[in-house]
Amino acid sequence: MFKVIIKEIFKGKTLIRTLMNLELKKYTLSGRVLDIGGGENPSYLRFFKKSSDLQFTGIDLKSSAGSSCLDLEKDKLPFAGSSVDQVLLFNILEHIYNHKFLAAEVCRVLKPSGIVIGFTPFLVNVHPDPHDYFRYTKESLERIFKESGFSQVEIKGIGRGPFAVSYNTLICLFPGLVRLVLLPWYWLGDSLLLGLKPKLKEKFPLGYLFVLKK
Repeated sequence: MFKVIIKEIFKGKTLIRTLMNLELKKYTLSGRVLDIGGGENPSYLRFFKKSSDLQFTGIDLKSSAGSSCLDLEKDKLPFAGSSVDQVLLFNILEHIYNHKFLAAEVCRVLKPSGIVIGFTPFLVNVHPDPHDYFRYTKESLERIFKESGFSQVEIKGIGRGPFAVSYNTLICLFPGLVRLVLLPWYWLGDSLLLGLKPKLKEKFPLGYLFVLKK
């Protein structure tokens, strides 16, 4: 896995995005899939397995060549109730002030047998696109999704420890070669620290991956 991380960092990906993407290899996209907030050709799609019946639709906050544009704060999703097999919500909730409305809309359009797969950052820098409103804890995500109508909520912290948080924050200041040189030392720092205090990993998530069912 570490070799893959090095390769992704060399391509210019952040550590948080790389660790998130690696988790997505466990999941398969199938049927009618709605991607909300991913823009045109989001890079995370290449990590999913894909079935032959995949029908992909993208909706974004702003218009782009591959997706339609909605005001996700107040506009209903343009799908009938219980008509979508899967919904993707990656790095979008922190940009939505009226996030409970969006969560309820996602639940409305999702089939009873469908799933939502998404991610939201936690210990990262401010990144307005065009706004940046929130950082969610695991507890807050569980409450938001259950109140929106989801009966099954699985949330997993993505990250390693405080050294990974520091690295993810700092690497944007350095060129690619420096990022690669620094990575093993930060990685080793967390390995040593978590070996002594493994519960620290829960206190320093870079973000949360969530999987939801009605």
